[in-house]
Amino acid sequence: MDYPEFVMARHRALSVDGQGAIPRPGPASLPATADRGSPLAPQGFAEPTASDTPAAQDLAASRAVAGAPATGLLARLRHSIAQLETSRLPTAPTPLALGIPAIDRQLPDLGLASGVLHEIMAATHGDGPAAVGFLFALTSLALKARPGLAVLVASQRAFAEWGRPYAQGLYQFGLDPGRLLLVETGSDKEALWAIEETLKSRVQPAMVTAALASHLDLTASRRLNLAAAALATPLTLASPAKAVGVNAAATRWRIATEPAARDRFGALSHPRWRLSLERCRHGRPGKWFVEWNHVTHRFSLVESLANRSSNEGAGLRIVG
Repeated sequence: MDYPEFVMARHRALSVDGQGAIPRPGPASLPATADRGSPLAPQGFAEPTASDTPAAQDLAASRAVAGAPATGLLARLRHSIAQLETSRLPTAPTPLALGIPAIDRQLPDLGLASGVLHEIMAATHGDGPAAVGFLFALTSLALKARPGLAVLVASQRAFAEWGRPYAQGLYQFGLDPGRLLLVETGSDKEALWAIEETLKSRVQPAMVTAALASHLDLTASRRLNLAAAALATPLTLASPAKAVGVNAAATRWRIATEPAARDRFGALSHPRWRLSLERCRHGRPGKWFVEWNHVTHRFSLVESLANRSSNEGAGLRIVG
């Protein structure tokens, strides 16, 4: 049993009553003749009957709940979960703006909302490095706007094909390696555990990013949303192109590679991506061509690519 499983097993052992508390022991057996005035009871007090004990009252309450209509219970549970997932701090969290008005206007808070999960997916298998690069660009924006460290959690399989981040490449995105904490785990399950523990820690990071080798399911994404909402921490996660299914991410971005801009010597200058905002809770989807300036460390729209795509009949246009 690995450490995360041990912790969860211990948690379950301490929460066997389903309420996060150690269950009360059952009542001691009482004599059949016990009544008020029994010599076993202290002077001036009545001997409690079996129906008066806390355990018996809990049992009666549970039977009453069990007898309630199932549809009503499910509705109340769904309502409680929705309230927890949309809970906010007393002070409104600051969104992470991308710096492009045409894109920020599509988002409900004029930027990526803090305290919720944002999913970033590669358009194809070969676009995996582009998706991670876009993830680093967002992290750079977060470090400029917020104090503290950025935390990157990744499973070994997520970096197995394309390699790990290195300092020179991080500098190109405006990332100071001294402000980036890299956590590499043996599996996606351990990575999810590490993300949750980071979000729950008292040291509030500027941003938490993650890379998984498999798709994030609905249950795991809800757990991450709840953990991120506590301190309104920005949370982004890169998923592989083959990932399918439904999760609770507030936005889903699909990233495709575009030919990078070159300088006057023919060397690669600014990386470019084709962004597709496929899902946006309380916002609007859209598609854009963007590039990252490695000098100013900012996004900008690439109008020429959008016009070329439109002329070629690709059906891609800038929205906003």
